[in-house]
Amino acid sequence: PVPREARFLEHRILVRIARTFGVGSILGILHKGEVDGIAKYRGQAERWKDPAAQEAFREVLPDEVAHEVDTFDAMRDVGASKGALRSAILGANDGLGSTLALVAGVAGATDSSAAILIAGFAGLVAGAVSMGASSYVSVRAEQEVTESQVRLSREALAVAPETKRAQLVAAYRAKGLSAQEASVVADRLAATPDGLLRSLLAEQQGIAETGHESAVRLAAYTGLAFALAALLPILPFLFLPALPGAIVSVAVTAVALFLAGVLRALSTLHPFLRSGAEMILVGLGAAAATFLVGLPVGRAGG
Repeated sequence: PVPREARFLEHRILVRIARTFGVGSILGILHKGEVDGIAKYRGQAERWKDPAAQEAFREVLPDEVAHEVDTFDAMRDVGASKGALRSAILGANDGLGSTLALVAGVAGATDSSAAILIAGFAGLVAGAVSMGASSYVSVRAEQEVTESQVRLSREALAVAPETKRAQLVAAYRAKGLSAQEASVVADRLAATPDGLLRSLLAEQQGIAETGHESAVRLAAYTGLAFALAALLPILPFLFLPALPGAIVSVAVTAVALFLAGVLRALSTLHPFLRSGAEMILVGLGAAAATFLVGLPVGRAGG
């Protein structure tokens, strides 16, 4: 065990998260760290040309690439939770941005905290239900398309196996294999149960015949994440008048948007700070726009 005083603070945080939510919850952070490490060492290798440094880089870089491969494979092994995480991030992002924009627009039209709260909670309920329903429909539509492609390919393979095998051989030849090599690979794949089908799906449709995640569960994650995130811009108006409440709401939501951007960066591999700042700009920009619209509306309504 590494002595506690020898660990960096960020490593202690990662260990705590892993122990609480499982190792899969931090694999994205670890993988991004390995990708960033490879880029850092490559940059150093281009600048430091002395033989000793180059010899060190020849040892370090393959090691870092091996680490990146290991963490990527581990992420793929726990990939069943990716859909849930993606749905939760989507719901939370929309809950923060759209609800802040809604309460900002109402705050521009009225100085009544009660009116802002009513509008905010109405938007929370409507948005959570709408996001959950939209998530269910989109996930089911994608799954149905995949299921249809798998079914059609399976039927075509049963009726004309040699034709489908020839298509697979042609696909491998297009990738640079010789006719003999492509034929050997196709024969080897055809020797395993459903091997030819899986390969055809991968080469022709770009899909894998794998199990689907529950559309209902993903929809629930999206709706729940929306509702929980939407509470942040609303809660300050429970305790504060309209103007101070709006200021606190913007500040709290900006922090949450930044954290949402950091979470998004784990999957996009973009820099954390840039992703967080982008989320803040988009969210606060939408809120500013609706606030400016709310001002003349409020004046017109008296």
